[in-house]
Amino acid sequence: MSACGNAQVEDTPDTPEQAPQETGSATSDDTAPADPGTDDTAPLEDAEPDEPPLFALKVGNFLIEMDQNINEVLDALGEPQGIFVAPSCAFDGDDRIFQYPSVQIHTYPKGDDDFVHTISLRDDTVRTTEGRIYLGSNLQSVLDAYGDDYEHDSGMYTYTRGPTTLEFFIEDDIVMGITYGLIISEA
Repeated sequence: MSACGNAQVEDTPDTPEQAPQETGSATSDDTAPADPGTDDTAPLEDAEPDEPPLFALKVGNFLIEMDQNINEVLDALGEPQGIFVAPSCAFDGDDRIFQYPSVQIHTYPKGDDDFVHTISLRDDTVRTTEGRIYLGSNLQSVLDAYGDDYEHDSGMYTYTRGPTTLEFFIEDDIVMGITYGLIISEA
């Protein structure tokens, strides 16, 4: 998602990132490890009974889903390190990027609220919820975890489930980028 002109950075308090809290779409497993994305379960909803669940990212005990209200995410993850704001090219209002140490969350405006559109992993401390892939994994690990039902273009391997995508940017057989996304269809 790109921004159109007059971008700004909103000030955020200089506080360390808070540990994720069990709110919103959090799981109820009290024995889950504290490391981001380390629980193998993926209690995702919105999929047909015979289809795999939609792509979403688990950070700590909180599941971030595409098209989720950003306020639920902020309540769980705490204040971001920074917020980038720019007028939206595609929607009425502003696009926002919420930056945390390990993830970057892009939102789009809908009504009076903002909703998750894209999540990019920023370091190797977060793993994909479904396949346990992290920045630095190899291509074979991605293929073993997600199979061969992908689209490939210029090093980008894109898996699609319903209106969600999971993209792996591969360079020299190493995962260099991981992005969760929402496909927004025009109404």
